[in-house]
Amino acid sequence: MTDVKDLTKEQIAQMKAIREAVPKIDANTYIQKTIPASDIDKYIGEDGWSTIGGYVARYDDVSHIKGYDNVVESSRLDYVTGDGVRPYPEGGDTYAYIKFKTTDAEKIKTPYGEIFGGTNTDGPPCTLNGFTGARNGQIIPEWSLSGEYVKPKKGAELHKVVNGKDTVVAIFDGKHFVEVKGK
Repeated sequence: MTDVKDLTKEQIAQMKAIREAVPKIDANTYIQKTIPASDIDKYIGEDGWSTIGGYVARYDDVSHIKGYDNVVESSRLDYVTGDGVRPYPEGGDTYAYIKFKTTDAEKIKTPYGEIFGGTNTDGPPCTLNGFTGARNGQIIPEWSLSGEYVKPKKGAELHKVVNGKDTVVAIFDGKHFVEVKGK
């Protein structure tokens, strides 16, 4: 939780060694991209989004985290967009996520800042050290596409979670997310 500017060279080296020990994402790794529920419809259908960008996590690192507040805190989704909107508002109860694999895994990088030898300059809540800044005891390695986008493999699942109830709402057919009937 210490700001990277306040770390000693030894602490930086230790932290980077710990982060580098995290298994890298590859074509067989399930990945989770948490998205605001308001983006669900942007993915579904022939005109829907068919690529994924931004920050992601290995599914195994976050699948145990339940409850809206824990998900938002653990992944530090409490950011505000440039137009002043908080996509995951305080007191919310609904979010979505995509569980997927990709053949473009080499595009997914650790979001290190300059002190850690990287180029990421995102502001808080990004820590620039390769981990989310979760204040709830969760230690979550984070990954970034840094302006890149990846295509999910066929079978990727788009989930909607409302008050803890997780429902698959669409499946990626290799080209588009196709709505599951009776969502």
